[in-house]
Amino acid sequence: MTRSTTRRTLLAGAAAAAASPFAARAQGGPDLKGTTVVFASWGGAYQDAEKVSYCEPFEKATGAKVVQDGPMNPAKFRAMIASGTPDWDVADVTGGFLEVGIKDGLFEKIDTKLITTSRIDPRFVSEYGVGCIVWSSNLGFSTTAFPNGAPKTWADLFDLKKFPGKRTLQDSPTASLEVALLADGVAADKLYPLDVDRAFKKLDVIKEHTVFWSTNSQSQQLFVDREVTAGVILNGRVYDAAQKGAKIALSWEQNIQQVDYLVVPRGSRNRDAAMRLIDTMTLAENQAKLANLIAYSPTNNEAFKSIDPKLEPWLCTAPENTKRGLVLDQAYWRDNLKKLTERWTAWKLA
Repeated sequence: MTRSTTRRTLLAGAAAAAASPFAARAQGGPDLKGTTVVFASWGGAYQDAEKVSYCEPFEKATGAKVVQDGPMNPAKFRAMIASGTPDWDVADVTGGFLEVGIKDGLFEKIDTKLITTSRIDPRFVSEYGVGCIVWSSNLGFSTTAFPNGAPKTWADLFDLKKFPGKRTLQDSPTASLEVALLADGVAADKLYPLDVDRAFKKLDVIKEHTVFWSTNSQSQQLFVDREVTAGVILNGRVYDAAQKGAKIALSWEQNIQQVDYLVVPRGSRNRDAAMRLIDTMTLAENQAKLANLIAYSPTNNEAFKSIDPKLEPWLCTAPENTKRGLVLDQAYWRDNLKKLTERWTAWKLA
C-alpha cells in the first residue's frame, strides 16, 4: 500500500524523519560490466543533473552503462508495459502517476534487498516507488516585463490588464486546475475535491493568451526566449534559467508541491541492475549533489547537510516556502486523472 503524502505531513518539513548514516554502503565491485540500464526522466537541466549525480557514480561503481532516454511520458510508459518488453529500466515519475500506475499494475515492486529504503524519509517510500525529489509549481515571471511591480499570486496570472503579455501553463490538468481555483479565490484547504467546472471557467480567461508546454525544458525555454511574460514553471527550472542569465524570477505564494518517484517498469529486462541504480540515487551525497545543481529538495534528509546554504531560498521545502505553499493531492489525481485529461484535451480544442 502506498503511503499517501498528506498536506500535514509534507509541510511538516524535510528534517522530520530519522536518516541513515551519511557514509553510504558501497555499491559493490564492477560486477555489472556489460550491463546496460536505460534511465528515463524529464530531460534538460534536470536530467543532466541526474546523469552527473546518479548515473555516472553508478557506472563507476558497478561497470554498468546507463543510457539516457525520455522525456517521461505516461502514454509511452503504458504502451511499453502493454508490449511486455519495456525499453526503460528506471523512470522518474510524478507522485500522481505513481498512484495511478500502482492501481494499474505498471511497476515492479521495490526490492528492499537491493535498495536501502531506510535512507529515505518514510513519507516518500512506497512498495512500488522511492521518492527522489520534492519540487513545486510556481508562478514564474519576466523581471523586465512589469516595471510597475511583479505578479505575486495566481490571481495576478489571470489579470491581463495589470500584467499584460503571453502566459504559459503545463499541457495537463494536474496543477493547472488547482492554479485556476486558487486564482478564483478558493482557499488552499478547500481545494479538494476540485470544482472542475469553476476551474475551466476561470481558465477560459487566459486560454487565448496561453502557450502550453509539454516538457519542463520547454517551459524554461519559453521564458529564456521571452515568448511569455508569466506562467506556471517548476522552481528548479527557474533557478537553472536564472543562473544562466535569464531575466526570470518566481513567487512562492501558493506554490504547489509534489514529489517525484523512481520506479522500475513492469517487465524490465534488467530488474536487479535497475534496483541497484535506484539505490545509488538514494545516497545522501548523490542527492546533495543534485540539489546543488538544480535546487530540488532531496528525500534523504542527510543530504541537507551538504547543500549550499545559498540554495535554501530556492528550495520548496525551506520553512518560509512551505508555509506559503500547499501539497497536490495525489490520491485525488489517482482517481480522476484519466477523465480530467480527456476533458482538458476537449477544452483546449474547443
